[in-house]
Amino acid sequence: MGLFKKRKAAIKRAKAEYIHEIVCLYCFQNFSHDQVLFRAAKVIDAEGYRAEVDHALDGYRYQFHMGTAGELPAAISPGEFSEANKGYVRGILSSLKDDYGNVSASRLCPYCHNIIPPGAGFSPSTIISFVGASQAGKSVYLTSLIHTLKTVTSHNFDVFCTPITNEVGWRFKYDYEDPLIENGHLLDPTQKERLQEPLIFTFSFADGGKPEINIAFFDVAGEGMVDSGYMDIFAAHIRNSSGVMFLVDPQQFKAIGRKVQLMNHLDYDISAASEPMEVLSGLVENYIHKQHSGISDIPTAMVLTKSDLLTAMGYEGGYLRQNSRIFSRYNHREFFNLTEARIVGYEVDDFIRTADPNFRNALTRRFARLGLFAVSALGAHPDVVHKRVANFAPIRVDEPFLWILYQLGFIDGAEVV
Repeated sequence: MGLFKKRKAAIKRAKAEYIHEIVCLYCFQNFSHDQVLFRAAKVIDAEGYRAEVDHALDGYRYQFHMGTAGELPAAISPGEFSEANKGYVRGILSSLKDDYGNVSASRLCPYCHNIIPPGAGFSPSTIISFVGASQAGKSVYLTSLIHTLKTVTSHNFDVFCTPITNEVGWRFKYDYEDPLIENGHLLDPTQKERLQEPLIFTFSFADGGKPEINIAFFDVAGEGMVDSGYMDIFAAHIRNSSGVMFLVDPQQFKAIGRKVQLMNHLDYDISAASEPMEVLSGLVENYIHKQHSGISDIPTAMVLTKSDLLTAMGYEGGYLRQNSRIFSRYNHREFFNLTEARIVGYEVDDFIRTADPNFRNALTRRFARLGLFAVSALGAHPDVVHKRVANFAPIRVDEPFLWILYQLGFIDGAEVV
C-alpha cells in the first residue's frame, strides 16, 4: 500500500472512531447518523418546504399530554439531496443545503421527529434513570441534582451544563426548580398515569479533548415500579440506560421506618409505599431477567435519600455512627475521590445490611457494578403536612451521578485520603 493510500486509510479509521450509533433520547429508537431528518431552515412556498403539521412529532407529544407543536418548517430527508449538498463534521452528516441556498442544521429523529442533541453520533448517548418506590423523593432529588450540577458541579469540573432546548430549560425551571428552590414548595410525586418526558442536558467540558455528553434524566413513577404492565410499556428507557440511580427512602425499610419517624417527631404515613425489595423485584422481573446472564452490568447507584432523617439515630441500634461521613458535605473537584466514596459506601452497606439483609444480598447479586451512596436533597426534612421547604442546603447530591460518570469513563478518579 502506497503512502497516500495508507494516509487515506488512517483518516478513514480516525473518522470512524468518532461515529457512534444514535439512540433517540425521547423514543429510544436506534439509527445511524445518515438516517436523520432535518428541520428546514426556512419556510418557502415550494413543494417540500411549506409549513406543515408534523404528525410524527405531535403523536409523540400526545403520549405526554402535551399540546400540538402547530405548523412547523418541513422535515426534510437527506435521501432527496445530492452529496454535494450534504455537510459532514468528522464524518457525521450534520447539515443539508437546499436548492435555495439555505443550510438546515437542526437534526431530527427519523421516528418521532424530536431534536437530536448536537453531540449525538460523536459520543455515546447517555440515559440515566431514576427508579424507586413512591415517596422515595425522586422528583425532589432530580431537581436538587440538576440544580447542583448547574451551579456547583459545573464549576468543580470545569464543564458547562445546559438544557438541550429552550423548552427543556423552561420546563425544568417552571415545573421543578422555581417551585422547590425559589418558592419553597414541596413537589408532588410523579403520577403513574402521566408519562414522563426526559429532562435532557448537555455537558460540555472546557477540555476540548473530552467528548460532549448529552444526558437524559428520567423520573419513573414509583407506583409503576411494581406494576409489570407499566414497566413493560413505559419504562423502556431503563433497558437503554447507561446508568441507573435506585433511590431508597430509609423509612421504607419497615424495620426502622417507625423508629426514624419517632426520633424525628414525624407524623406522616409512609405505610402505603412499596418496600425497596418490591421495587428491586420489579426491576429483576422486567429488566434484569431479560439480560443474558440475569445480572446487570450497567453502573447502578443505590442511593439512600433523606439522609438528614438518620442524624437522630446515631449509633443506637447499630445503624450508623454519630459522626458518620454521610452527614458531612463533600465536593468532588476535578476528579472523583474514590477513597471518600468508598468510606461512604461502607457505611451505607452496614446500614442496609442491618436494616434489610435480604435486600442487601439481592442488590450485590443482581448488579455487577454497584455503588452505595447517601444524600439529602434539601439538607433538612421539609414540612410535609404543609408541603413547605424551609431551607435548601443539599448534601452529597452529585456524588452518585459523578460515580456513574467515572464508571462510564467521562471523568477521572483517584485515591485521596
